[in-house]
Amino acid sequence: MDTNKIITGNSSELFSTNKFIQDFCLLAEYVGLSKEEFSKAINLPVNRIDEVEGVISQQYIVKAYEVLLSYTNDELLGSENRKLPRGAFDLMIKSACTEKNLFSALNAIYQVNRIIQNPQRTKFIIKNNIVQWQFKFSTNYDQLSLLMATLFTCISYKTLSMLLKKEVPLLSVSFIDDTPINVSDYQFLYSCPVKFGQNVNEIIFDKKWLEKPIHCNYDDVKKHLDIPLSVTNYSFHELGLIQKIKAILVMSPINDFPSQKELAIKLGMSVRTMQRKLDSENSSYMIIKDDFRHKKALFYLEHTQKSIDAITEKCGFSDITSFKRAFTRWQGESPAKFQKH
Repeated sequence: MDTNKIITGNSSELFSTNKFIQDFCLLAEYVGLSKEEFSKAINLPVNRIDEVEGVISQQYIVKAYEVLLSYTNDELLGSENRKLPRGAFDLMIKSACTEKNLFSALNAIYQVNRIIQNPQRTKFIIKNNIVQWQFKFSTNYDQLSLLMATLFTCISYKTLSMLLKKEVPLLSVSFIDDTPINVSDYQFLYSCPVKFGQNVNEIIFDKKWLEKPIHCNYDDVKKHLDIPLSVTNYSFHELGLIQKIKAILVMSPINDFPSQKELAIKLGMSVRTMQRKLDSENSSYMIIKDDFRHKKALFYLEHTQKSIDAITEKCGFSDITSFKRAFTRWQGESPAKFQKH
């Protein structure tokens, strides 16, 4: 096993490789949903699912979980011999929200897991100045064990911040499975070192957080709980208009961004109102699209072996000259030179 692989990164990006979607598609086929049915349900063409080194919006991952949750009626998506009925995660958070501090809230979650006989076993180890939140799975499909471990460490990580209404930095994350081919994705899921080939699946955080008071109001977060993975989209800050627009752009087909009129309709306001609000944030739709394409180009160049021609098309440019000109404006150097770093 690869016991030395450690990666670090930032969790704020919009994109992911399509490896997680390929794993979800495999799980869908295991539980009786064909690739074509799965593709149609998440609104992502089969060729985008199968594409070598494809890049997609992270929102498709949540959508894939939602589709399989609806199909299996199981929050573990049919990956284990026994189901975790829908509403189990909701019950855990509802119980945790009644507690005074994080220590008692996590204990409440543990007790709910025990009472409902959750086949996914968890435990907390408090040692020295750290808390180790460990997860054990007995999935029916060994090749999908890392997918399931990733899903539930992400959900648990985001649950900490949701309960406290404050970002809880992790010290490290560990997985039993060996280093995956999409290792770059893990740079954007956790803002801490990530280790593979370890003896346990776990997230580790500072013990001081256990004393912090619970600020989460169940009624405020309930809409995120029916689909547990959607908690990864939870923000205790109200999203600004720019972030809302970016969320729309990431779900748009390649080379088919909405017009200003279409975008304003999606946002529930007039074009003039949208322009005025963006102007107040020193931005514009053109600036936001430019920034979106910039980040997408960087993701392709840093985490795939795609050719410059292919990246040009994937980022919505009509010709390679326009892409090279834009990239040089963004980075101060050509994409080919950047790729050599």
